[in-house]
Amino acid sequence: MKQFFVLLFAISVMACSGGGDPAPTPTPTPPTPTVSVATLVKKVWSASSVQWDGVTKYDKSSTSNVVQGYSQYKLDLSTAGSVTLTEFDGKIFTGTYTVATDGNSLTLSGLTSAEGAPTGTGGTIIYSILSTPTATGLSLQQSTAYVKASSAIVKLALVN
Repeated sequence: MKQFFVLLFAISVMACSGGGDPAPTPTPTPPTPTVSVATLVKKVWSASSVQWDGVTKYDKSSTSNVVQGYSQYKLDLSTAGSVTLTEFDGKIFTGTYTVATDGNSLTLSGLTSAEGAPTGTGGTIIYSILSTPTATGLSLQQSTAYVKASSAIVKLALVN
């Protein structure tokens, strides 16, 4: 009888120890997918602040702007590959856009209106993307001086 209790005790100890099955391995959390810059810029953007050669010409929160016309500035990239640009002087241009595969530049090309291309651009404007766009912000800088901006380099902080 004593052997029976020892055997029963041994069996219950093994049963309580979980047997030989290992605990299930937790499923790792998959990494958050990275959204491409081309996807992030696909919105309608307006000017929050604008600088020409480092001098602020427009700030949305200011009541006294040097170039008030930026209140109407709009960069519509909401349709993939198609752009509508409303300049600070109210002129509207349409064309196409591409984002470089490295996400560091935005090229507007084939820009035209009833009056032709934006002055001094030949229909192409290239921007450096200064930081990764967010859901609400895009920071751009023209790669060359812009005639319509007193031949200055234009830096745009845009919001949607």
